[in-house]
Amino acid sequence: MVRISTFAFALLFAVPAFAHVSQGAIVLLLPTDVYAGFGVAAVVVTVLLTVLTPPRWYRALFDFQVQPDAPGRYLPAQMAASLGAFASLAGLVAVGALGSRDPLENLLPLFVFSGWWLCFPFLQLLFGDVWRWINPWGGVVSLVRGGAGLFRLSDRVGFWPAVAGYLLAAAYALTDIAPDDPSRLAAAVAGYWLFTFVMCILFGRQWLHRGEAFTVLFDLVARLSPLGYRPLRLRFPGQGIVSVRSVPPSLAIFSVTVLALGSFDGLNETFWWMARLGINPLEFPGRSAVVWQNRAGMLGAVVLLNLVFALAVWLGWVLTGGRMPFTRLWAALALTTLPIALGYHLAHYLTAGMVNLQYLVKALNDPFHSGAALLGWDRFYVTTSFFNQHDSVQRIWLTQAGAIVAAHMLAVILSHAIALRTFNSHTLAVWSQLPVAVFMVAYTMFGLWLLASPVAL
Repeated sequence: MVRISTFAFALLFAVPAFAHVSQGAIVLLLPTDVYAGFGVAAVVVTVLLTVLTPPRWYRALFDFQVQPDAPGRYLPAQMAASLGAFASLAGLVAVGALGSRDPLENLLPLFVFSGWWLCFPFLQLLFGDVWRWINPWGGVVSLVRGGAGLFRLSDRVGFWPAVAGYLLAAAYALTDIAPDDPSRLAAAVAGYWLFTFVMCILFGRQWLHRGEAFTVLFDLVARLSPLGYRPLRLRFPGQGIVSVRSVPPSLAIFSVTVLALGSFDGLNETFWWMARLGINPLEFPGRSAVVWQNRAGMLGAVVLLNLVFALAVWLGWVLTGGRMPFTRLWAALALTTLPIALGYHLAHYLTAGMVNLQYLVKALNDPFHSGAALLGWDRFYVTTSFFNQHDSVQRIWLTQAGAIVAAHMLAVILSHAIALRTFNSHTLAVWSQLPVAVFMVAYTMFGLWLLASPVAL
């Protein structure tokens, strides 16, 4: 009788419970609130240091006179590398269309989502404009009319085609019912390549640097690289961002949009988002049930973050007395969101990459499931044991959190450098950055909360 009454009492006062297995369960046991507190404190200290640092130190770190590099003509070696990349892409598309239907066995989804999308931005970040060498359009387009288009791309077009293209790519990756289905992905990749090729025939290689979303993104990422060219030298990360003299509004919106979509990519998996949709995260009905909700959320995140960032810059502009056009200040500072976007990129995809890159190596070892051992392994086993151990999960989470915090710290430094270059006054630069600094600190808190939140997928 006592047991029955105790059970009934427990039912009466039952509350919803968050549940996780493996890595997620261990993360919920970590003192993530303490880690997050130290992370936010690190960003706050960085803000304070920008206030106290003498302007001459910033001028020693950054060359405010450097002009942005203009895309030059393709060298023979670059054309050969680009043609090789095109041939490789064509082969991958064929494997996607004709090979295994399992996304963890087919080379196309493994390469696109794990090899290229996960890893390549960081190669571009470390070594500069690598994309110029392996762009699958550059070499082919150079063979047709020498890369010159039939028409001139109007300056009024700006970077809006790249904004639209990135939104469509994100909609496919985040809301399609099966984005990693090999045949579905093969059709998407082939269609996108063909569309971009036609636009390059019409407008020349200029389309790649203003209309092709990933080339625009990688051009910006290359500006964050510590490796400078002409002459070859090391420089402070982000020097290329600080030295941009004029940023079109469409490029500013593109930059913030990249951050917004990267953030939503993590948010749409959380219990919090599922609660907004009225879905029990422990009984997730599948991607097909949330297609339009996620598309609406994705667009809402883009609009909201662009408005919030613009508001932060506007408040700083007001504090300086509006001594310059607001659009000029806002557009220049918008590029400083790129380090944050890369930090989120690493934090969000790290765990998936640790597993899927193993599947990529396995697929490269035997791409056609013929028993071949092209890499010399007769047997290759994929392991996920690091998700079941407290120490390894802790190290993974701290790496993710460290990426987010370091990215915000760099963004604060670059933002202050741009303000100092723009106003040529330390006092005005500090006043203009106060609301932006609040935005950076708040976004750090959001990112670390997102990282520690239980997810449904």
